[in-house]
Amino acid sequence: MKVRADQLAQQLKRNLTPIYIISGDEVLLVQEAADQVRKAAQLHRIEERLRFVADAQFDWQDVINENQSLSLFSNHRLFDIQIDKMGEKHTKALAQLGQSLSEDNIILLTLPKLDARTQKAKWFTQLESQGVFVQIWPIDSNRLPAWVQQRAQTLNLSLSRDAAAILCERGEGNLLALSQELEKLALLHGPGAKIDKDNVVESVADSSRYSIYDLSDRLLMGNTKDAMHCLNQLMGEGVEASILLWLFNREIQTLSNVNQAMQSTSFRQACQTERIWDKRIPFYESAMTRHNHITLPYMQNYLALMDKSIKGLEGPDSHIGFRNLVMMFCGHKPVVTELDIPT
Repeated sequence: MKVRADQLAQQLKRNLTPIYIISGDEVLLVQEAADQVRKAAQLHRIEERLRFVADAQFDWQDVINENQSLSLFSNHRLFDIQIDKMGEKHTKALAQLGQSLSEDNIILLTLPKLDARTQKAKWFTQLESQGVFVQIWPIDSNRLPAWVQQRAQTLNLSLSRDAAAILCERGEGNLLALSQELEKLALLHGPGAKIDKDNVVESVADSSRYSIYDLSDRLLMGNTKDAMHCLNQLMGEGVEASILLWLFNREIQTLSNVNQAMQSTSFRQACQTERIWDKRIPFYESAMTRHNHITLPYMQNYLALMDKSIKGLEGPDSHIGFRNLVMMFCGHKPVVTELDIPT
């Protein structure tokens, strides 16, 4: 059964199904949908949660065996399974798992964005027929200010349209960063406050000396010293590693897309295809003088290691890893102190 994200809460109030599939690339929205399932499981007295992060080396037999065995501590369990990149190994295991679903256990399956072809695959239709599928769609730029205003209302804030527009311009589509800005405004002004554009500008000025977007500018321009200083400030102020990872991934992926598009079109046309604002095109032009089809995949491989590390798996220390990424982004050889960078 397919339901929209805004319908999930009502479905969970009615009953729990054996499996919930949440798919999408919007980290915040996927996380919040998954949290709804977890909370509903707790309300149904499912207190034992087994969490699995399925990477390329993951042994699915552990999940299958656990699903078929009885728990010593609870009659019902929540299997919280996250897959960041689909592969044949995962689809085969999910097909097998789909044959042994029961009301004794609840499966929460978090997946990346699935295309139409994958949604028609036998393994997927088998799982969807036994549970709920929630597809998380990105919020386009036209709808984003309204989303920000609605989000502000949930925090008991009244946000003007101009204030929402400024936040959207500042956030450039990062819902996680926008959500944190709203939470900061709620702390600064208290419940019931009316927030106008001046409040937003003041909040931005009074926040950290740097934002992740300042870091983005310095990375693209190759200003190693300034970028490293900015990174250190952000980490020192407690900016979440997942947000920093999002920033690096966004810029590297954008450069990769531009580099690929330039094989058949001009640089400026490639930037327009990627919806890069005119005032930021010089930043990407500078970065493209240092990167190509060799360096960009190299950094993407390192990002994959960082992602594992942040999720608690084996990988480089996050502080060292981000400093290495700054060095690579600015065109220098990284100082590797823990793990070799994959080639």
